[in-house]
Amino acid sequence: MLRQLIIFLLINCLCVTMQAQNDSIPQRTYPPVNENDLIETKWRYAFTEHVETNNIVHKADETYDYYLHLRHDYSFEHYLNGRKAEGAWVLNEDQNEIFYKFRNIRWWRIAELSRQTMALEFSLGNASYQYHFVMVSDEDAPFIKRPNELPDIDVLAKGEAKKKIRQIIADDRRKRDVRRERRRERRKARREKRENNRADRFERRSKPEEVAEFIEIAVIGGGFYGGLDPVIKDFTILRNDGEIVKEFESVQKGLIKTSNQVDREEMERLVKFIINKKFFDYENLYDCVTTDCVKRKGKKPTPIPLRVSVQYGSLRKVVTVGIWGYDGDEKIKYVDYPEDLELIVDGLQRLVGI
Repeated sequence: MLRQLIIFLLINCLCVTMQAQNDSIPQRTYPPVNENDLIETKWRYAFTEHVETNNIVHKADETYDYYLHLRHDYSFEHYLNGRKAEGAWVLNEDQNEIFYKFRNIRWWRIAELSRQTMALEFSLGNASYQYHFVMVSDEDAPFIKRPNELPDIDVLAKGEAKKKIRQIIADDRRKRDVRRERRRERRKARREKRENNRADRFERRSKPEEVAEFIEIAVIGGGFYGGLDPVIKDFTILRNDGEIVKEFESVQKGLIKTSNQVDREEMERLVKFIINKKFFDYENLYDCVTTDCVKRKGKKPTPIPLRVSVQYGSLRKVVTVGIWGYDGDEKIKYVDYPEDLELIVDGLQRLVGI
């Protein structure tokens, strides 16, 4: 194990010095992946494999603990031995490489992606290596969920896990069972405490107060990645407490955060407007139906899908548009989505003061 750890550290130290050589070395080409299969996924590092020999050169143990979270707003956070960091991620035009900076590697080839496993590949000199990850649930990842995050997106399966890491997955399940049992005991203790105090709370409680319907509206993405100042993040959310926040980040301008506070009446008016526009009857996805539209996705600047999420009480809807708005000087609208959707997005932006 000590020998493997030394080899792994040497590999990472060589990343900077060998980066220039990588461009001239023929690299494997993998099929494209569905971006939705990566959004809101959490992964735990399992081992590193030398591709040419199928040898495992490093394996996660008590001294190496690494997790990766790919957020829906095209930012990532990772956890390495107690330290957390964040950055931006994006797929290339061919949808088979991911930009995410770690260990001085920026672009990783996506060698494998399934419901349980992911393999990210990079090259050093004449050798290629794959970082193998195992998907983990929210409760097993060391990340704190942000209050403005949308509901988790279920990732569709694309294949079976490699035989090499079946044992690792089984070990993960056993550890989860132990943690669940501990949480179950803590919940039981809290439940008993609540039951002991329930009679007192009932006596103190007067006439039940009317609880306002929960409201949360978010707009994520849209626009294009490329040009003189590529957009890394474009995110607007109206929270239930009346706070509305817009975060816009580009390569040149950096992060710009704008916030405002709106009253409940304004929130209710916007929700009623959205309901009147039949938003909850929209399709879940509006995407390309023409050849020109499909070809445009492969050109630069790369279109960034737009997602509009609205929750009002028990009503919840997420609408995705493959190419949002009008493109180029010709003002071409590639995707046929409801025009009222633009009014809904505009209404939210007006509340934040844009």
